[in-house]
Amino acid sequence: MFSRRIFLIGSLALAGCGKVIDNYTQPDLPDSLSPPAGMDRHPVAHFLNRATYGPRPGQVAEVEKMGRDVWLDRQLQYKDIDDDKLELRLRRYDTLKMPSSDLLSFLDDKDYVTNELALVTLQRALYSERQLYEVVVGFWSDHFSIYHFKEEVHFLKTVDDREVIRKHALGKFSDLLKASAHSPAMLRYLDNTQNEKSHPNENYAREIMELHTLGVDGGYTEQDIREVARCLTGWGMTDNGDFEFRSEWHDSGEKIVLGHTIPAGGGKADGDRVLNILLDHPSTPHFVCTKLVRRFVSDDPPPAMVDACVQTWHSTGGEMREVIRTLLTHPDFDKAPPKLKRPFELVVSLLRGVNASWDGSKNLLNLLQTMGHRPFGWTTPDGYPDTASEWSGNMLHRWNFVLDGLANKISGVSVDVWELAERGKVDKDAREMLRFFGRLLLNHDLSPTDEQTIWQAVGDPPNLKKDKDRMLVALGLLAASPAFQWR
Repeated sequence: MFSRRIFLIGSLALAGCGKVIDNYTQPDLPDSLSPPAGMDRHPVAHFLNRATYGPRPGQVAEVEKMGRDVWLDRQLQYKDIDDDKLELRLRRYDTLKMPSSDLLSFLDDKDYVTNELALVTLQRALYSERQLYEVVVGFWSDHFSIYHFKEEVHFLKTVDDREVIRKHALGKFSDLLKASAHSPAMLRYLDNTQNEKSHPNENYAREIMELHTLGVDGGYTEQDIREVARCLTGWGMTDNGDFEFRSEWHDSGEKIVLGHTIPAGGGKADGDRVLNILLDHPSTPHFVCTKLVRRFVSDDPPPAMVDACVQTWHSTGGEMREVIRTLLTHPDFDKAPPKLKRPFELVVSLLRGVNASWDGSKNLLNLLQTMGHRPFGWTTPDGYPDTASEWSGNMLHRWNFVLDGLANKISGVSVDVWELAERGKVDKDAREMLRFFGRLLLNHDLSPTDEQTIWQAVGDPPNLKKDKDRMLVALGLLAASPAFQWR
């Protein structure tokens, strides 16, 4: 329940006093900071680098003290976590809770709607206490990827994000798949709103098997695609953006899907039967669990971890909360190799790692657009790539971001490295300050070679009373180093 103070601050948010909200909701720093030391990867830091969008200052010690299992239990029961401060930040976004009929009224200002959802996605990743939930939401947003900039999808994706992805992210996969199949945003994006018995459109039928359930090697044929398309004829939307089944568009004949006969005359139930066939197919849990392990663990998913997740899927009926638990507690999880941060993850992890404040302006969104990773901006339905080979070619934009970010050259973003240095008791000595930030951002000590390389690029360690600019460059080079680009 909101306190009276929070209620009053929320009223200010509605009145447009964003700075008051930003100041009040900025996360607190511990009185003193002592991030992990040593040359080995810290297991709790590794865990948080995969289960969150990057640890905040002091969070590694906090989770180490409470225990990973306790933290994980709490995160998996995300609704019990107080996220009131984030909710205050989100009050500035008008369209977030609107129904599709109201969103469609913004026909002359599509960018307003798309920008708000993308900005909210950034706010949540950066400030939410429900970090694991937000990471899983990001995974499903790619798995059930919808390009934001196609016709009515500009408006409908807001509802899909709220009622499909976020509502079911840690629930049963069956509920998530069925909600997506009834989502006007998905049906419009993949042209099922044009799927009519006289000229069936196969786009959604293909993608629901190839990308959402069975995978490209899942055992279906081109004939199966045609039959699924027939089953889904008439699945579309109203002018108000709600789901609608048009019986006059539906092919009422018999169909055969993956060896299952669907009798004639089933109407909308033909499509519902298809969903159950796909959910019961053995390829579905293996395909989805492989993608989950790829996202959280390695570009080359270890088969033993995939098999463990599939086993949990079968024993729980596809309860994603338990599949995620199995993944993050697997004995091999701590052995995972480094994984390249995608641009969104890099941006958020840096801002979280140095406790940056952000006023919600579009500059971060524009930077992500330049880096090729704006939320919901991938044009094809396979979602943003999740392996290093697709992201390792845009390093210049990454370097520019971290250098500008730590030098306070990004409008709307503020980083106080000196407060962090003071909390770490290293604000008087440049060498110690660099080593401290190495532990803060990398969660281990800088190697002597890395430290020497940075000082060679910057020059002699500066006098912090007289030359703070060179210190900021040194910290920027630290964040631009390969060690921070990987998690």
